[in-house]
Amino acid sequence: MERGDIMTKTKAEKIIEYIKGLPEGTKISVRQVSSHLGVSEGTSYRAIKLAEEEGLVKTIERVGTIRVIKKEDHIVGDLTFDQVNRVIQGAVLTGRQYLDREISRFIIGAMRTEEIGKYLEDGAFLIVGNREDAQLRAINSGAGILITGGFGASPEILKKAEAHKVPVISTEHDTFSIASLIHRELYSLSLINEVTTANDLMLKQEGYAMDMKADRSRFVPGESVTFLLDGDRFLGTVESRDLPNINKSNYKKYLYQDIHVPAHTTIQSMRQMMTWHQLNIIPVVGDSHEFLGVVHRREVFKDVAPHTLQTGMSTEEIIDREITVRENELHIKVMPFMTDEFGTLTQAGFMRLVERMVMMVAKERDIKNYHIDSLAMTNLKLVQINQAIQLNGEILDIGDQYIKMEVKTMSDGVLYSKVGLMVQYFK
Repeated sequence: MERGDIMTKTKAEKIIEYIKGLPEGTKISVRQVSSHLGVSEGTSYRAIKLAEEEGLVKTIERVGTIRVIKKEDHIVGDLTFDQVNRVIQGAVLTGRQYLDREISRFIIGAMRTEEIGKYLEDGAFLIVGNREDAQLRAINSGAGILITGGFGASPEILKKAEAHKVPVISTEHDTFSIASLIHRELYSLSLINEVTTANDLMLKQEGYAMDMKADRSRFVPGESVTFLLDGDRFLGTVESRDLPNINKSNYKKYLYQDIHVPAHTTIQSMRQMMTWHQLNIIPVVGDSHEFLGVVHRREVFKDVAPHTLQTGMSTEEIIDREITVRENELHIKVMPFMTDEFGTLTQAGFMRLVERMVMMVAKERDIKNYHIDSLAMTNLKLVQINQAIQLNGEILDIGDQYIKMEVKTMSDGVLYSKVGLMVQYFK
């Protein structure tokens, strides 16, 4: 029994090594592995399942088992002093040039100075009141200081901080409020890391992309659309049935649609595009227009568990604080907690922005009492996590009791949505 287990284990290890040596995108089957390595189909099946657990292969229904290469997670780095200061809106007393440093840990100075010293380290951030002994201890350890309660810092503290190249920030908030704000920001960073994107789902496979420089005579399309390449450079998408008529000089007139997504595209955006264009696969293209791989429809339409926000502040308060008004436009970068489990701006988050836009327009007309009576919304594109957007409100008509308004959502000059509103106001 033991001998059989050892033999099986050895064979399984050989199969794993064989799989590791295969190029990305290679199709794998139990029969093929068994035939190539001379092992039983049962051993091959168990080894392939083990390889799937290790992330070496991926099984997609009606596509098969594919060799994949583990990709780097899209992890956002630790919070910087500058990010924290932007959230708490503090006053930088010294060390502004050091705000871009990452924070290694947060320490709340609610203990004796001797105890605080156990946790201090280079790059830490001490949250403390007007306790100069604790502040000096932190600076000497290379830690930055956040002074709560609106207190300032003595000249000695500021001089020491400058010498040790650490920032000192003061805030009006109390320690509890600061802890809640920082918790929310850390939670937002964790949500960014949890959102599934095209980078997580894409595969490199033959049969979906054709290199115009290579021998095309043996190319067999695997789908109704084929992606044209010039080496590694993505040229566009064509219908597979047009391939016999396509060459290097005329391919542009056969381009089906400008259909491709960057690696950071969220699942919901891919769902929208694949549904609209009736696609089973979609190409993933890099910043330099290099072809990265394909994403299959079955991967995109899998169920994803929703996430929830746990924070001590209301989302409305947080959104309002992040809004910037410039030239009668409302600007904001979509924060992770404003999105759903797919990384798409939620209806609730978007309506809060529309309400703020209506408030701005009403204020310009010196209208203090009003309510939104009705609205009609058209979404042209989905707004994604971390996307910078601006809202512009325009009055189309104004009567004795009602205002007709239109609110447009733009990003990088592209229209994402229109909202028509009927607002009743009271003189």
